[in-house]
Amino acid sequence: MPSTYKDLDKIFLIGAGGFLGAICRFLLCELIDAHLGTLSVNILGSFMLGLIMYDTEYIRFIGPKGKIAFGTGFMGAFTTFSTFAVQSFSMPLFPALGNISANLFLTLVGVFMGRSVIKTLSSREE
Repeated sequence: MPSTYKDLDKIFLIGAGGFLGAICRFLLCELIDAHLGTLSVNILGSFMLGLIMYDTEYIRFIGPKGKIAFGTGFMGAFTTFSTFAVQSFSMPLFPALGNISANLFLTLVGVFMGRSVIKTLSSREE
């Protein structure tokens, strides 16, 4: 149980971010076919998390509260490892291997691209 108001503030930020992230994931997955929807949110979420994670290192535009709300809350609810795992498990072997490969490779590319954007922006500020 949180012992201070500061901890409750963090929990509220994570909950609010998670609420919005889950809604955004639902809406995006409604627009795109099931497997591609899951892949899309995982790639987009990895890119956005790359922006958030490397912002802290290079630019510091996002403060600690924003990092908690968006990084932990929103991105935690927006991306979905469990749905990706269940969808992969329910596929025949070769499509499953393709889905697994696409999710792993493209989400790593997403983080790398987010990092690249932040590094490019930070070099422009100097």
